[in-house]
Amino acid sequence: MKKAIVSGANGFIGTALCRELSEHGTETIAIVRNENENYDSIAGLENVRIVFSDLAQFKDLDQVIPDRDADVFYHLAWIGSAGDLRGNTDIQLDNVRYACETLQMCKRIGCGRFVFASSIMEYEIMALMDTDETPGINTLYSSAKLSADFMLRTLAGHYGTDYIRAVISNIYGPGEKSPRLISTSLRKMLNHEHCSFSAGEQLYDFVYITDAVRMFRAIGEKGLTNRTYYIGSLNPRPLKEFLLEMRDQADPEAEPGLGEIPFTGVSLTYREFDVTAVKNDTGVIPEISFREGIKRTLEWMKECGE
Repeated sequence: MKKAIVSGANGFIGTALCRELSEHGTETIAIVRNENENYDSIAGLENVRIVFSDLAQFKDLDQVIPDRDADVFYHLAWIGSAGDLRGNTDIQLDNVRYACETLQMCKRIGCGRFVFASSIMEYEIMALMDTDETPGINTLYSSAKLSADFMLRTLAGHYGTDYIRAVISNIYGPGEKSPRLISTSLRKMLNHEHCSFSAGEQLYDFVYITDAVRMFRAIGEKGLTNRTYYIGSLNPRPLKEFLLEMRDQADPEAEPGLGEIPFTGVSLTYREFDVTAVKNDTGVIPEISFREGIKRTLEWMKECGE
C-alpha cells in the first residue's frame, strides 16, 4: 500500500493508525477537522500530510486533495460516538449522510478501497430489536452506524469500490482519554476511588491500540471486498475476568464492586462475527496480552499524571 487517507486522524485510533502507516512507509493524508484541533501527535510523523476539513465538507475533499492515487480511505470520523450526542437524532443522521458523501468523493478521486470503522454496538442493537425491550436513546448511535454500513456497502457496489467493514470491539491503551470503561475505571482505581460494575458475567473483549491499528492496516491492504472484519482479540472472556486483572495491577487492595450495578444490556455470544477473519485473510494476530496492555496503559497514565 503506497498511499492512504485517514479521517478522524487526530483521534485515539486515528493517531495510532497514522503512526502505524507512517512506520511502514505508507504516504498518509491525515484529515483533521480544523486548525484549532490538537494534532501535535501526528504533525511530525514521517510520510504524513495533514489536511483540514470539517466532516460536513468531506464531500468536497476532491477539491482540497489533489491526489488521485490513494489506495484506501479509512473512515474513522464520526460525530457523537460517545456521551449524550449518541442520542442526538440530527447528528447521527448527518453522520450517515456524511459517510455516503465521503464514499462518493472517494470514487471521484480514484480511491478504490473504503474501510468503514464500525462497532459491536450494532450487533447489540440488532439483538435488542429481537426482544420486547425499548431501546435507550443512546442506541441511535448504533442504529446510525448500522444504517451507514448498509448504505455504504450498496453504494460501493454501485461505484465499483472495494468496501470493507471493521467491527471494533473495545480498543484501549495509551492516548485514550474517552469516558469508556477501561479509561474511566483505571483512572478511578489509580486514585483509589470505588468502582461499581455489573456482575460481569457477560462476554467481553478488548484489544490493545497497537494491535488494533495493525489489524486496520492489514485489512486495508489485504481485506476482501464486502467482508466484515472483527477488530479484537482472539479470546473473548467474561467481563469480570478483565476487571479483576485491571484491579490487580492498578489497586490490588480494592474491592472491585462486582454486582453493584444491574446489567440491563444485551449479551453477545461472539458467534455473531468471525473473530478469526483478520488472522485468516491477512495473517495478522494480536501480540499484546491484556495484562501487558494494562501495564503499559497504567505506566502512560502515571507519566501523564492522569
